[in-house]
Amino acid sequence: MTVLREHGIAPPALSKNGARSLMKRLCDAADLDIDGEYLKPRGGRRGLGSDLYAQDAELAQELLRHESIETTHESYREQNVAERRERLERALDG
Repeated sequence: MTVLREHGIAPPALSKNGARSLMKRLCDAADLDIDGEYLKPRGGRRGLGSDLYAQDAELAQELLRHESIETTHESYREQNVAERRERLERALDG
């Protein structure tokens, strides 16, 4: 990849199987175990989307390439509300 970048050549597209293989290798290298498995691309995208949405919904929409902001809200609003509720409960208990 470094050689490609040095020469301004775009790397080839990553297939679904290629992405899964890459995620498995990265999880193995990091000794990461998610419920007895490796982190799959969909789970990685979901986690990234959740973190982005919590910071900036419009940025999440743009980077996740959702056609409309409503799609982004529908996908991540409930998770964001649950996380905020947990943070509120911890703050009130503390």
